[in-house]
Amino acid sequence: MYIGIIGSKASGKEEVAQYLVSQHQFTRLYLRPGAPALTTTSTDESQTEFQSAKDMLSFTTPRWRTRFVTTDVTDPVDLYLLLKRPFFMVVGIDAPLGLRYRRYTERSMRQADPVMSLDEFVALDDSLMYATPRGPAATPSPGPLEVRDEEKMPKQLMSPILRSADPSQELSLKRMLASANVSVTNTFSSVSELHEYLDKLDLLNSERLRPSWDTYFMLLSELASHRANCMKRKVGCILVKDTQIIATGYNGTPKGITNCNEGGCPRCNAGTPCGVSLDHCLCIHAEENALLEAGRGRVRNAQGVVLYCNTCPCLGCAKKIVQVGVGTVVYSKGYGMDALTLKLFKEAGIEVRQHTPPTLSMEIGSP
Repeated sequence: MYIGIIGSKASGKEEVAQYLVSQHQFTRLYLRPGAPALTTTSTDESQTEFQSAKDMLSFTTPRWRTRFVTTDVTDPVDLYLLLKRPFFMVVGIDAPLGLRYRRYTERSMRQADPVMSLDEFVALDDSLMYATPRGPAATPSPGPLEVRDEEKMPKQLMSPILRSADPSQELSLKRMLASANVSVTNTFSSVSELHEYLDKLDLLNSERLRPSWDTYFMLLSELASHRANCMKRKVGCILVKDTQIIATGYNGTPKGITNCNEGGCPRCNAGTPCGVSLDHCLCIHAEENALLEAGRGRVRNAQGVVLYCNTCPCLGCAKKIVQVGVGTVVYSKGYGMDALTLKLFKEAGIEVRQHTPPTLSMEIGSP
């Protein structure tokens, strides 16, 4: 595992890196212009300083089972290079501006360093976070981002973080933080409190790098829910057999009927309370859509079918799930009639699991 820590000034990047080194035996890696060049014949297993992110990547790739951490990735191109590897994870750190300024002044005074005024600190923070000039004498904004020759990265294969021609957005720390696998808001008053929080966060959970099947399909059900047009809630469902998707579904009005969010279902658009006047609702639930798409034969004749839904099925859907022969139901969020649904599943002999992945957050489109 290789963790890159990025964040705003005085947000706590060093403290998180030290936590990983002291508590979890990570090795700290650094970007240093004067570091020895890494060659194809380099055999120094203890090397910790590198001239470039490319050298860093070449060193860590064959040693991916070793735990590495760095706080020196500040260039979006470098970040993109590292994110291509399945063993690399980004942890983004931030904290309120006032709190960060207090931390900065306290640290500077301890080290007998000059202290910036609050206005100077804010200007520096804005320049890093939003790529804004720091004053009249500031260096003009760069032109459209061009990939360095040595990286040989075709523009059409670049991530959205690099592809846009607007450097005021694409070169900012704000956009880099949007790519973080884990985000930490460090408002803690002591290092020990931060460490306690990091323990609970379970940064080393292997699912953050490569999701289990339950996490994989639950994330897909969450993605499917973004297609929902029902005005009441967004629900997505995935039917799976032997880790292969049989069908998908999301909630909304039937095919050919005006979408619920365009006025197609009067009941939902009237803000009717949950569970009331369901016989007047025109929306088909995500589970129903998935079961209809699969067809009873494909489910009944296949042993071990698993239904993944980002929300616990309602009682009406639960009856259909039992009838078609689904063997296992996995859900993430609760619903208003969970007790009745779970009682029915138990009587029918259906295995039920609640599974909320540690990484159940996805960036749908660009921020």
